[in-house]
Amino acid sequence: MRLLDRYVGREVLGAVLFGVGVFTTLLVANHFFFVTRSAVQYGFPPGAFVQLVAYRLPTLVGFALPMAVLFGTVLGYGRLAEGREIEAMQTGGIPPERILLPGVLVAAVVSAASYGLGEGVVPWAELQYRRAWSRAVGSPRAEDVRWNVLFRDRIQDGSEVVVSAHRLDLSAGTLERVTVQQHRDGRLVRVIEAERATWGPGGWTFHRGRMVVLEDGVLLTGFEVLRLRLARSPQEVAPPERTVLEMSIREIRQELRRLRRDGQLTRPLEVDLAGKYALLGTPFAFALLGFPLGLVHPRGGRGIAFGLVVLVLIGYYLLTTASTLLGQAGYLSPALAAWLPNLVTAGSGIVLVWRRR
Repeated sequence: MRLLDRYVGREVLGAVLFGVGVFTTLLVANHFFFVTRSAVQYGFPPGAFVQLVAYRLPTLVGFALPMAVLFGTVLGYGRLAEGREIEAMQTGGIPPERILLPGVLVAAVVSAASYGLGEGVVPWAELQYRRAWSRAVGSPRAEDVRWNVLFRDRIQDGSEVVVSAHRLDLSAGTLERVTVQQHRDGRLVRVIEAERATWGPGGWTFHRGRMVVLEDGVLLTGFEVLRLRLARSPQEVAPPERTVLEMSIREIRQELRRLRRDGQLTRPLEVDLAGKYALLGTPFAFALLGFPLGLVHPRGGRGIAFGLVVLVLIGYYLLTTASTLLGQAGYLSPALAAWLPNLVTAGSGIVLVWRRR
């Protein structure tokens, strides 16, 4: 790496780290006030108060990282412009896009850190946060019982089965008031009704029911015990309900496969998954826009830099909200809905850089 890259990179990186501290402090302070109000309302013990702030910290740092890149590039390049060092570089024949390169490399480091934090720490911390909140407010644990369950599966001969049950007990591994419809080549060939089904190593065992076979005429038989080798366990039928923040990209993909297999709506989760990927591109988009913005008022210092950052973040937030809603409604593809704010931000930055050539 050239001396110029190291010099500019240190300037930008220092400003980005300063931005991480500023935005994390603001976000933590906001959450601190929320927890304080809740503590007064519910009477949290001191230990719960500390846990709720600590478990939310990784998420807040994850939110602060992209914003810090915008702030850091505006402030870092603004300092260089204030000292007329940008002007000296351009006079020496260095084009703006070459001066921008160290800022893009810093954005790459932040993007990698954001990925590691979002995939390795935030899902665990958010899950702990939800449990700590439930304990603090005295609400019961997430229900182990689900009502009116419906899922699809396949048995060994390749037939598709549709299983509906009035009640699923995840801890006991039981279904109650179960109906199984078996389809082969698009035709209904068997219907099983049972009072109860239990999960075991060999699959589901149905107790006290009747079976109607429709292949060669109609044959009705009763049974006390009937084993059916369905592969889906109770936890696969109804996994714990989690928010997007509590899931990694791999877990969201697994959840999408389960929803598609059950014929359920997947569009909102597809937009959320695309948003996880788009978040990794946000530091690059902010770096591209932050560089020319830092050269607008180089003598304005941190005040002007922070003001420009706030305006850009407000616009980015409004655009993200609108594109996400359009994506969930089906007017935009999930990828376009997630990436549109980054494309607009990066495109604006590229146009401004081009005009300085």
